Amino acid sequence: MRRIFLIILFVNFPFILYSDDDVKEAKIAKYVMENIQKDYVNCYSFYKVAAESFKAANKEKSLVENLENSADVALKYYFDLGEIMGLNPEVMAQITKDKVNNFVKLAKNDFKSLAEEHGLICKNLVENPEQRTNFWEKKAKEINK
Repeated sequence: MRRIFLIILFVNFPFILYSDDDVKEAKIAKYVMENIQKDYVNCYSFYKVAAESFKAANKEKSLVENLENSADVALKYYFDLGEIMGLNPEVMAQITKDKVNNFVKLAKNDFKSLAEEHGLICKNLVENPEQRTNFWEKKAKEINK
């Protein structure tokens, strides 16, 4: 009986490993998508608040337009990822609204810190999303060793 158990175990062992790898890859993919989506909503909020702030300060029109365009790109990807993940659009819209309101409060208190924290990350995310994806994938692999 023990021998039969060992034979079954050794025959099925590669499939057990395969399923563990699939589960691990699925966890990594989910982690990456969730964090990239959070990055996109943060960047949308940052760009939206920055555009409004610069508009109110009568800054160069092209700068405001670039910020608004970047906000639009971030928002589109936020909702696209959410759709892929099966999230409710109304819930995502509420999260977006709450995040923008939060960023407005942060900007009123210390816009410079907000810009330092999100400016470069958002620029890189919009211009080179693969770099940020690789960042989150590396983090996910460290967590799921």
